Amino acid sequence: MTVLIERIRPDFLWNKPHFTNLVTSTGGKTIHLSGLVASTPEGKLVAPGDLGAQLAHVYGTIRKTLALAGATPANIVRQRVFIVGLELDHRPILMKAMTEFYGDDASAASTCVGVAALLVEGAMVEIDVTAVVDA
Repeated sequence: MTVLIERIRPDFLWNKPHFTNLVTSTGGKTIHLSGLVASTPEGKLVAPGDLGAQLAHVYGTIRKTLALAGATPANIVRQRVFIVGLELDHRPILMKAMTEFYGDDASAASTCVGVAALLVEGAMVEIDVTAVVDA
C-alpha cells in the first residue's frame, strides 16, 4: 500500500518555516519512535550544556533509527519536543536544528513543551516522532 503524506499550511494560521501545522497521511505503515535524548549507546550524555549540539545529536539518531524501518525525515508526520527549562531564547536554536533536519518542504506537525527535567541527568532535549512509510 502506497503512503500519501500531505502537508497543509492554512492561511489563517501563523505558518512557521520549521514545522507544518496540519499533516495528513493515508495508506502505509506507521512507525512510532520513542523519545530520544543525546546519549551514546552506553548511556553517556553527549554535549552537556549545549542545546544546539544535543538537538543535532538527537536528530542524527532519529535519522539513523528511522532508516532501519525504511523511513527518512520526509516520512515523519508528527514530532514532540521536550526541552528542559524552555525559554523563548531557545526558539532560534530549535528552528535551526529542525530546518537542518527536515529541509525546506518535509516538516512535521510539531509540539514543543518545556519540562522541569528528563530521565537522563543533564539531557536538555527529548524528541519522539511518528512516521508513515509504504507498507
